[in-house]
Amino acid sequence: MTPPDLALVPVSGLDTDPTARARFDTWARLLEEVARDEQGEDHDAWSAEELRGLEGSASKRRRQVLAVDGDEPVGAGGIIAPLLDNEATAQVFVAVLPAHRRRGVGDELLRWVEGEARGLGRATLHAETQWGADTDEDPFAGWVERHGFEAAQTVLRSDLVMGERTVSVPVVADGYRLETHVDVMPEADLADRAFLARRMSTDVPLGDLELAEEEWDEGRVRGEDERTRAMGRRVVSTFVRDLGTGRLVGYTSIQCPVGTPHLAFQHDTLVIREHRGHGLGLALKLANLQALARALPEVSVVRTWNAEENAHMLAVNRLLGFRPSGRLRAWQKRLA
Repeated sequence: MTPPDLALVPVSGLDTDPTARARFDTWARLLEEVARDEQGEDHDAWSAEELRGLEGSASKRRRQVLAVDGDEPVGAGGIIAPLLDNEATAQVFVAVLPAHRRRGVGDELLRWVEGEARGLGRATLHAETQWGADTDEDPFAGWVERHGFEAAQTVLRSDLVMGERTVSVPVVADGYRLETHVDVMPEADLADRAFLARRMSTDVPLGDLELAEEEWDEGRVRGEDERTRAMGRRVVSTFVRDLGTGRLVGYTSIQCPVGTPHLAFQHDTLVIREHRGHGLGLALKLANLQALARALPEVSVVRTWNAEENAHMLAVNRLLGFRPSGRLRAWQKRLA
């Protein structure tokens, strides 16, 4: 039964009123506390300032609520709706503090996010669960499945302890060149970067997730770079250039939050299909790890996520020294 005094209070990282800002900070801390309970101290929760930076994106609409029982924060929910592509989908999340579970708070938050999704014309919801590496069984599967979600993909989280790489020298195939940039890349390459982002959205394994190719152009690349800087994140990226055409045909990127200078996060890695089979993925990742060590020597761990069916990239990561540290499952629900 839902607590009789439960209220869902809107929060936004764009609010400037001190009371509203404090409410947003409470919402972010609650998400962090839930992540700590589910994943341990080695969790992946974003800081309040990072979450504020995310709301500056023009490519997605975010709506969030804090669940309050009387005066006590007990849960959080949100919806992220793409605005430039995949406009029939939305990413949703629900989090409830452990002491307040099994009382209907999560059900109420889910009803809210589904209502928001319908109001935005979304027909398909995507959600995620995360847990530690000690078991293959998703402890949250029962609740998620009872609410109509179906498992769409399982993702392995892996960590690399810097200095323990098992491969040390990147080998670049003839006809290609690696180019590394820290924080910013040349304006002349933004069109190629947008092309790679479009391909990244569909060239990687998606499991059963229903997603179409994303729309990227130079303006969106600039906007996302500005958002990343607003979040206080440093970025180290390496690209591979086809010397025959002069075009970029692959890339990899690592981000490091200012709040966790010891922990960096591997983001996209892609070599487009037409240029695979030359060892470029391994060369890209190794060169970028070396660049990271030079630019941000305080980073001691790099974390990455790969779909279980992405056998090639998992093999590359094992070769580099990554070891499993957790799991993530993507879920999908079609609204009636």
